[in-house]
Amino acid sequence: MSGDQLAYLMAEKPSSEILNWLRSIFLPEVLSDMNSPDVRRRIGLYGGDRIPENERNLTDVRNRVSLIAEYEMARVATRIIEGWGYADVFVSYVVANRFPDLELRNANGRRGLRIEIKCLEAIAEEKSANFDTLRKDVHPNTDYIVVFLWEWKRDSSVIAWDRAPRFLKVFCFHATSLAHIRDWYWLNKPPGNLVNGRQGFDLRYAVNCSADSYNEEEGNYGKLMRMWAEDFAPAPQSPMFLPATPQEYLDFRRSVVEIGFEEVCRALCQEALGTDCAPILSGDEKIIGWSSSGVAFVLNALVGEQDIPALMQRVGADKLFRLNDKYNWTGHRLQGGRVVPNGSGRKAKQLKHLLLGHRP
Repeated sequence: MSGDQLAYLMAEKPSSEILNWLRSIFLPEVLSDMNSPDVRRRIGLYGGDRIPENERNLTDVRNRVSLIAEYEMARVATRIIEGWGYADVFVSYVVANRFPDLELRNANGRRGLRIEIKCLEAIAEEKSANFDTLRKDVHPNTDYIVVFLWEWKRDSSVIAWDRAPRFLKVFCFHATSLAHIRDWYWLNKPPGNLVNGRQGFDLRYAVNCSADSYNEEEGNYGKLMRMWAEDFAPAPQSPMFLPATPQEYLDFRRSVVEIGFEEVCRALCQEALGTDCAPILSGDEKIIGWSSSGVAFVLNALVGEQDIPALMQRVGADKLFRLNDKYNWTGHRLQGGRVVPNGSGRKAKQLKHLLLGHRP
């Protein structure tokens, strides 16, 4: 294996090159191994095991999966590195329970890349992983954020689990650049009731101000899906900032929403309609929704309300549901040749009950 691999692992290359290497070489191999039966069998549910359905305890389950994924990535990544011939390079845990989660080290204890792991379940209404580490604690040459998008899958062809997580996609960001746009966006979107106060940072955390009263920010700062907006002014440049980061972040967020929407649609079709679903394509061949058995599902952001009648006719649907990125939904159905309202709700499970013939 080329010595360049070791230079990337030990953070001896420019950040832009390391990021490209992580995305194109290292993380695709990690993702493949994370989806092996060897890994998934240790996170599976067996023999009728159930997980909670209420939101608070479901969050605990997602946090548990995230923690296990962190451990499994460390094990898988070390095995990959050993396979490249670097027996003295390994992934270590940051036991102090602070940023980041993992560090690359060699046998002499020298540190290379540092990696923070985030996991998002695709069908979660609120994908609430946070990156709230202050920029002073992020090293621009070594630190990267790795995000796994995952979902439960019932594919027990090799190991007889009931279901086990499948890691659908992996994303990676230069941590300093991501923190840069996060802070620029947050500082320029203060609450309207600052009065004479300021929104900013102290030495430990972000600080909110409300009516001249200061408190630690515990709400929106650092939420992974709320760091930047499509129409927001460009972030100021700095020597350590990778200028492609804002667009890469928007592409990441769009991908997460669309993959999550697909997973929700597939689950609704299989569990409520008893069939698989097929993609609905726009004129330029972009997937704008999914349909099955005369029922169509589309994303609010991709289909306007004025387009619904023509779309229902085109795909042969007598019911259509528009969902937003948190899966709040509004229903429509054909009645006497006209499109009329057909309920609304805030959760996909309410839509499932409606499709099953129950009251939402």
